[in-house]
Amino acid sequence: MVKRSVAAVLSFVMLLAAFAVQPGVSEAASKADQIIAEGKKLMGTPYRWGGTTPSGFDCSGFVGYVFRKAGESLPRTASQQYGVGKKVSKGNLEKGDLVFFSHGSGIQHNGIYIGGGKFIHSSTSKGVTISSVNDPYYWGSRYVGAKRVLDEEEEIEEAVKAQALEPLPQGEFHDIDKDFWAYNSVTDLAKQGVIEGYQNSTYKPSNSITRAEVAAYLTNALDLPRDGNDTGFKDVDASNEYAAAIKAVDEAGLITGNDRNEFMPEDPMTRQQMAVIFYRTFELEGITYDGSFVDVDADHRYYKHIQALAGSGITSGNSDGEFEPGRETTRAHFAVFLDKALER
Repeated sequence: MVKRSVAAVLSFVMLLAAFAVQPGVSEAASKADQIIAEGKKLMGTPYRWGGTTPSGFDCSGFVGYVFRKAGESLPRTASQQYGVGKKVSKGNLEKGDLVFFSHGSGIQHNGIYIGGGKFIHSSTSKGVTISSVNDPYYWGSRYVGAKRVLDEEEEIEEAVKAQALEPLPQGEFHDIDKDFWAYNSVTDLAKQGVIEGYQNSTYKPSNSITRAEVAAYLTNALDLPRDGNDTGFKDVDASNEYAAAIKAVDEAGLITGNDRNEFMPEDPMTRQQMAVIFYRTFELEGITYDGSFVDVDADHRYYKHIQALAGSGITSGNSDGEFEPGRETTRAHFAVFLDKALER
């Protein structure tokens, strides 16, 4: 979906007020219901590699098809679809959001969130079906993140709010008050110039932190040399605002790219990826953890990294004894992790 400019969006708001539109379900909400209804009509359609029609779908083919039926256009592949829309945390999922999963590295599967912790998708084993995003035996550990492509109302609301916020001194944010659980870490690191907020003095603590942002904040924290903007990654142009930091962390061996020579700067950093990076950055090799996480067994690819992160006191997991390895790291959690790591 082509995004509207802020000016156009605000003009749309004034038009609504002027013509006294009847109250009711928002366009985004009704569009989501339409998409979900269309998807449910296709329940049981078989999986077909490269399929984009009701004779057979692959995962992104199914998502693209039902969105097109509702008048919305999306890129073809799951990884390309992950590159559009607005990132949304797992706790704030809404109907119509796109949810993404990985079996190793990169985006390898996706579907459409339908509410109640469920998503509809085209699986290789069952075709078009409904599953739980928190399925402890499969999808829960493979969850990568979500994108919202239908939410215009929230964009309007944020645009209006942003105009009303006054600049604050460095280290202070309108959306981080003294009662916020990560207040000390966020404000201390921001005052030191290690982490940064956005325009109008907001930090957006629930937003997922991107690989580029992590590169910048680690470069700041460790005072790594910024020797030019030529990163060598084919997806990071020299004009990218994070290019120097990306080059710095790559040369230091802290964050590297994939086997296609991509850094994936806008991809969110998962908690298991964060464990690996902190393991390298803060030399956690050999550190053990007396406890365990119910969702990270000894065969997990990043078991030693996650155990070391917990053993060092940087994280303790959630109240259910989960580490949530595939969950996106929020900007608030990153600040706390980094603050604790720097204090070791």
